[in-house]
Formats: sequence, structure tokens, C-alpha cells
Amino acid sequence: MRNERGLSHTPPLMGTVGTTGRIETEDDAIRFMRQVKFALRYNSTPALPLASMFGAVRDKRQAIELTNALLARKEVIETNIIADRLVLVHRDVLPALYALRIRFRAAKLSNQAERAFRLIQTDGTASVGDVRRFLEVGGLKRPDPADLAVGELQRELLIDRGPSSVPKNGIPYLSREGFPYRVFGKAHPELVKAAKKMKIEDALRMILDATAAFPPRKTASMFKLCLSEAERRQIQL
Repeated sequence: MRNERGLSHTPPLMGTVGTTGRIETEDDAIRFMRQVKFALRYNSTPALPLASMFGAVRDKRQAIELTNALLARKEVIETNIIADRLVLVHRDVLPALYALRIRFRAAKLSNQAERAFRLIQTDGTASVGDVRRFLEVGGLKRPDPADLAVGELQRELLIDRGPSSVPKNGIPYLSREGFPYRVFGKAHPELVKAAKKMKIEDALRMILDATAAFPPRKTASMFKLCLSEAERRQIQL
């Protein structure tokens, strides 16, 4: 079928794994992400037409375990550039998203982000706690300078957050070692390489095709960090 943007779109098949909340295995989760392309890492929200891992997997601990498994297998990448939320992106569409986003990278990072990036480059990975100690900003109200620094780097697609362990007891998302942030280009060189080969019009078409079931205005809003003003107007026509 054709949507209002003139793009070919096949709507998700109802009743398949991922649309009914019956995800139980890694293979189920992979099929789910291949189908939806974008999913909120945690809870869904009525304001966003995005699937969510907590919505697709009934048990939150299992959802976190499966998310970490998919991150470890590099089936998905976590980003904060969509709707200012933590979103899992399937690797099939990541090069297109990367190609669109890096056009608008800041000319200069903030001082704290620059220092945090050097730490992550030097050590290979670093948690927010590591960054906090390095910046010597412990004990401040959250979000503190360390939170803001890694958030800035993640928005610039200079880093991403890798998998972490899930404790057997207690809060499942509070791993003992913390979430490891790593240099994006080193963690995903093949995706960066693919992105550099993409034409912008092809990248835009891929993202629009993946979001064809969403209201155009919502797509333009959610992906505003990756789109020019002209592109946002075009999507909403």
C-alpha cells in the first residue's frame, strides 16, 4: 500500500511476535526489532507512536535482559536523538539515521563533554560514575555535569551505551559496574562505513519508510535532530 508521503509501506502483521507482548526469547526480540525498527528502551507513552520493550515483554527484568542481549549481539543500538528518549534502533536503519544526524553535529563540544569523550577514548569504556569521578562533580543534584556530558556525546553520536549485566536480585537496571559508554565509531565501524556511503535522499527515504505508519507531524517532531527545517516541512505536507 501507499501512504500519504507516496512511500511504499507494509503495515505490521497483527498477531506476530512483538505486536502482542509475547516476546520470550532473544530470537523473538530480534524479530520484533526487525519489524518495528524503533522501540523505546523502557516504558511506552501515549504521546509517541513507538513500540517499547517494556510493552512487548511482560516482565521488566526479562525485557532488560533481552535488551542487553540485543545490544551485545549488535542487533540494536541505543540512542537519545529520537524524541529526547532512550530508543533502541535496529541496525538495518542505523546507517540512515547516522547519515542524517551527523550533518548537524555541533562545531564544538562543551568543555565537560570534551573531557568525558577523551576519558572514554582513552579507557575504551566508561560509566557515568567513572565520568563523574573524572570530572570531580560527585554529590551534585542530578542530572549533574557527568549526566549532561554523556547525554551530549550520545546526541552527537560520538558514543553509545553498551550492554551491562543484570543483577539476579534487586533493581534489574542497576548493574554493579554501571552502563558502559564507548566510542561509537569503534563499537560500530561497519555501520559508520555504511552511513558514509549513503546519499542523504536515500537515508531520508529509509527513515520515512520505517516510520510510514506514524503521523507525519509526529515523525518530523521526533526526528527533528536529524532533519533540516526544509525536510521537516516536506514530511508534513
